[in-house]
Amino acid sequence: MSKITNNLLVKGARGKLGNQFVYKQRGDDTIIARMPSKNKDFVPTEGQELARDRFTMAANYAKGAIENPELKFEYDRKAPSGKTGYNLAFRDFLKAPVVKKIETGKYNGTPGSLIVISAKDDFRVIDVTVSIYSPTGELLESGNAVMHQINRNNWIYTAVQQNSSLIGSTIVASAWDIPGNEGRLEMII
Repeated sequence: MSKITNNLLVKGARGKLGNQFVYKQRGDDTIIARMPSKNKDFVPTEGQELARDRFTMAANYAKGAIENPELKFEYDRKAPSGKTGYNLAFRDFLKAPVVKKIETGKYNGTPGSLIVISAKDDFRVIDVTVSIYSPTGELLESGNAVMHQINRNNWIYTAVQQNSSLIGSTIVASAWDIPGNEGRLEMII
């Protein structure tokens, strides 16, 4: 595969040339590649079938996202040079957000104390929830965190219940992106 730049003869060309080459457009670039070959007797493995299904779901999500004018604008705006909003929506479906860190320095088990969650996605995290469990595994409280006004990768959860058994408690933070992928992180205090 090679990129063609500043060649007036093939700039903007698309399609196949004989049965050897295919021209593709990616942004402002023209790419020439060898014609793909297919084995008609090939039987895909179970893993390959799962990967194909996942790609089909990603393509369907990206197609639907691009049909929504507001979402299309956001994906197009954030797409890097040479990529489209469709490409970014496709990748967003395949990649779940990551909860990087749970900061408990301001959490002392009293109502009003804060837990800071650091969550990141390749496009956008839309929701973060925090659940606090006692050392015995009993759910003490659960709720939504609020996005930090300045640092949009940080989310603040304000505790509402008293936690008298702070040591050994487990905090579970879950982050969701627009396609509905979930990323989780657990931390024992």
